[in-house]
Amino acid sequence: MKYLGISRPYSEFLTLCATGLLPQVSYIDPRFVDEGSGTSNDDHPHADIRNGEAFLNQVYSAITKSPAWQSTVLIITFDEWGGFFDHVPPPLGPVPSTDAALGSDGRLGFRVPALIISPFARRRSIARTRSDHTSVLKLIEWRWNLAPLTVRDASANSLAAALEFNEPHLHAPVYNVPIGPFGGACTSGLPGGLPQPNSEETEWTVVQKLAQQYGFPIL
Repeated sequence: MKYLGISRPYSEFLTLCATGLLPQVSYIDPRFVDEGSGTSNDDHPHADIRNGEAFLNQVYSAITKSPAWQSTVLIITFDEWGGFFDHVPPPLGPVPSTDAALGSDGRLGFRVPALIISPFARRRSIARTRSDHTSVLKLIEWRWNLAPLTVRDASANSLAAALEFNEPHLHAPVYNVPIGPFGGACTSGLPGGLPQPNSEETEWTVVQKLAQQYGFPIL
């Protein structure tokens, strides 16, 4: 409710993209409702991930076709929570005093994907510098010369380090992504059902079994 006054429908975002009149900073959230039916587009169980792909492609297309594309940075990232498996322990970072009072030890959370899409983004490049969600804030603070909110974003690495301003690339590929909508609650779905760990198996053991059974690589 705190930010309801500055929130707008997703349809308005698409309209503002088409006119080149987006605010200097915009956040776009997927649709969180109807997760149980499998028809939401936030990639969270039990959503059909094809709806998430269609949503992301619509956002990407709206941005790259916008009159403001030449000066835009689109960042796609995900929530770090959900209890999903990661074999790398989350690192520690500086803790704001309010977070410490709530019991936080400054752990950054599990790793999540992040994509930077922009005329200024380096092509075919992977940023090796450690970043977290406050690295987005650090980029915004750098761009508009704003003071950090807490020690957390003050100490974060800025995503601006992944940008290159000398030779912008305005060409943006077009992707053929089915628009759906897709639906139906996600079940085991795999031929023969999803194997369940017994008392002596870990989740990682089950992942390895699935990789062997269905022939996909583990990176």
